[in-house]
Amino acid sequence: MRNWFARHPYTITSGVFIGLLLFGWRGLGWGERQIGFALLLYLLVTLGVRLDEISRSLGGKLDRTAGDRDAVVAQLREIRALLQRIEARLPQAKREE
Repeated sequence: MRNWFARHPYTITSGVFIGLLLFGWRGLGWGERQIGFALLLYLLVTLGVRLDEISRSLGGKLDRTAGDRDAVVAQLREIRALLQRIEARLPQAKREE
């Protein structure tokens, strides 16, 4: 069941917002502005879901835990080395007087 949720995030998001809109329209008497605002929230949540998918696909799946200190230190060293390589390739900044 958990895998189904991970594979169909848009279905779940749409279902929740359709339920919210129907309840607001029928139960709370929402008008055009409230429904429009709810649709705007739906757009933002859907965009967040998509960005989450993109970040997971780019980052890959890491088996490390977030609290693994050695892994964090290794990543920081790698970042430092990459920044030094980038900095070495950049031309020196010209001073304006």
